[in-house]
Amino acid sequence: MRRTSTWIATLITACTLMTPAFAQQAELLERTFSGVSKETTPQAAKADIQNQASQKISEEVIRELIGEDRFTKNKTLLQNKVIKNSARYIPFSKPSNLTQEGEEYKMSVAMKVSLRDLKQMLQENSLLNENDTIPVVIPAISFVDRVQGRSYRWWQPVDKNPAGFLFKEGRAVEEALRNSFQVKNFYVIKPLESGLGASVPPQFQNEKIAGEDAQFFAQYFNAPVLIDGQVLFSKEEKGSNYTIEIRMTATQVSNARPIADVSRKFTTDSGAFETSVDKKMREVLEGTANDLASQVFEAWQRGSLGTSIIRVTIKGAQGLPMMEAMKEKIRSQITQVKNIRERVVSSEGLSYEVDTSASASELAQKIEALDFDGKKLSKVSDAQDEIVLKFAQ
Repeated sequence: MRRTSTWIATLITACTLMTPAFAQQAELLERTFSGVSKETTPQAAKADIQNQASQKISEEVIRELIGEDRFTKNKTLLQNKVIKNSARYIPFSKPSNLTQEGEEYKMSVAMKVSLRDLKQMLQENSLLNENDTIPVVIPAISFVDRVQGRSYRWWQPVDKNPAGFLFKEGRAVEEALRNSFQVKNFYVIKPLESGLGASVPPQFQNEKIAGEDAQFFAQYFNAPVLIDGQVLFSKEEKGSNYTIEIRMTATQVSNARPIADVSRKFTTDSGAFETSVDKKMREVLEGTANDLASQVFEAWQRGSLGTSIIRVTIKGAQGLPMMEAMKEKIRSQITQVKNIRERVVSSEGLSYEVDTSASASELAQKIEALDFDGKKLSKVSDAQDEIVLKFAQ
C-alpha cells in the first residue's frame, strides 16, 4: 500500500512540474509523409515533395477533425482558405535526405501540425462544428406535487384538469428551456404545447424514461439529446412556505451518456400554495435553464456530442513521467480523442477514461501506432467500451 501511495504522490508531483513549453509541445500533432517527385532537378523535386507533404498531411488531419462528408462538401473552400495557408498551422517541417532512383526523387518529410491554430482556421470558416443542423433536445420532466398529492408527465395520458397547475408549470419550464437553448443554437421541442403525449405508444408511457424508452423517444422525435428529471413541490415543516426542487439531466441518448445536469432547491415566500410556487418558479427558471444549456453547449463545443467514453487500461508500470507523457501524447496525437482522464492508478498500471469519436478497435490501432520514447504498446484485448494494452517486448 505504501508503495502505491508513493507512486501516486510522484505522479501528482510530475503533473505539477509540467512546464508551459511541454504543454505547448503537446498541442503539436506529429505526422510523416514519404513522397516521390519526377521533377528534373533536386531543388525542384525537394520543393515538390514538401508541397505534397503539406497538402496530404493537411487533408488527413482535417478529415479526422471534421469528418469525410464535411471535408468532401467543402473541399474547394478548405483548399483556398485553409490548406493554401498551411504555414499558419504547420510551424515545423523537417525533410530527410533526398535520394534518386532512375528518373524519380524520393524523400520523407516530418511535420508538426498545431491543432489549436488549425482548429481556429476551421472555426473562422464555420467548418469546425460537427453538426450542420441545429441539435434537437426533448424534455421529459416529471412534475410532482406532494402538497396536494398529484403528478404530471406529458407522455402519460391524464386528465389535464386535476393536474392543471402542474401542466401550467410544465409549460413554463418548456418555455425557459426553449429560450435558453435557442441562444446556444439548440432547438428544444415543447411536448406540452404541441400535445405530443397523444402520439406516444402505450408501452412507452412509463414513469421513468430510460434505456430502450429513451432510445425510442430520441428516434421517434428525432432528438439526440433528452432532458429527464423532476420538479418537486412540497410543504416546509414549519411556517407557510413551500419548497421547490428542480433536478434535470441532459443525456446523449445514443450511448446513454449524461452530458450536463443541474440540481436546485428553492424556498417560496409565505402565501397560498399555487401563487407562491408560481411566483418563485418565474424567478428561478431562467437561471436554472441557462446553466443546463451552457453545460450542454460546452460539451458540444468540445466535440463531446457524438462521442463515447472508452476505458483504456495500460498494464505495466513504466515510471510516472513516462505515464504522464503517454497520456499527453494520446490526447495530442490522436485527433479523435477529445479528452482523457486518469481513473485508476496502481503499481500494476493505469486506466484512462477517454472521450473519443473513434470506436474501440480504431482507437487501439491508433495508440499502437504511437511511439512512446522508443517504446510501443500492443493490444491485449478490446471490447465495445474498453481496451487493454501493454508495452510490447
